[in-house]
Amino acid sequence: RSQAVRGLNPLWTLSSGFKYCKKAVFPQFAGDKLDFLRHGSTCLFGQWKVIVRRLAKVGRLGVIAAATFALSMPTTSAIADETLRSTASDPVAVEPDPAIPAGDEGNDPAADESAQRKVRIAVETAHAFGSPKSNDRIGFETSLYQGKWFMPAKEGIRKCLSKLESHHHYKAGAGRYYKGAYQFSKPLAQGVTWTMQREVKKEMGSAAVDLVQKLRKTPMNQWNRYWQDRAFWTVWRNGNGKHHWIAGRGRCF
Repeated sequence: RSQAVRGLNPLWTLSSGFKYCKKAVFPQFAGDKLDFLRHGSTCLFGQWKVIVRRLAKVGRLGVIAAATFALSMPTTSAIADETLRSTASDPVAVEPDPAIPAGDEGNDPAADESAQRKVRIAVETAHAFGSPKSNDRIGFETSLYQGKWFMPAKEGIRKCLSKLESHHHYKAGAGRYYKGAYQFSKPLAQGVTWTMQREVKKEMGSAAVDLVQKLRKTPMNQWNRYWQDRAFWTVWRNGNGKHHWIAGRGRCF
């Protein structure tokens, strides 16, 4: 090798086809572990090759040590099983989430019920004043009224009576004594409006009360689906009013 490679005067010289710089350089350069060239430079720093190779060797030894340690530990699922194992004699108490303030939904069932009730009333108010669903008066659908007197478990009975009385035709009874999907007589239809009026006032306000008063003067087969469904459940009254449907006895209930 030339004397320049041993650290003598020239800035760089050729050796084995590479150019080696004399001056010490900080690692602000790009390249791999064999060709660490400074940005814009034309020489290679031999001292950095040695450092990089040593660091690479240390890195490989570290990886091998980490892998050996990991293999010596038990598996994650086994640790989780041991941690979560409990016996019937030592029940685990589940506390409410402290991040949810008391009174908010998730900790207070009453708050959740109140929110659901508000949503229900808002939806039913839209049906009461004439929604696309309530104005569709042909065929059987889930009850649009789902308030105080609604009984989900008795929907099958309502469906049976609706088919028996009118074949699910809410416009049925024109020119007849009994009208609507559930074939109400005029006195029964007028009477149920008084019962509904008190409840409607609490839920929907005075505008809905005016609507109920208009229904009182209107043949039931002209009421929309919502009001006829509500009238049915109000008269059914938890089964206490089933005597109004004599034809359904033994067939629907």
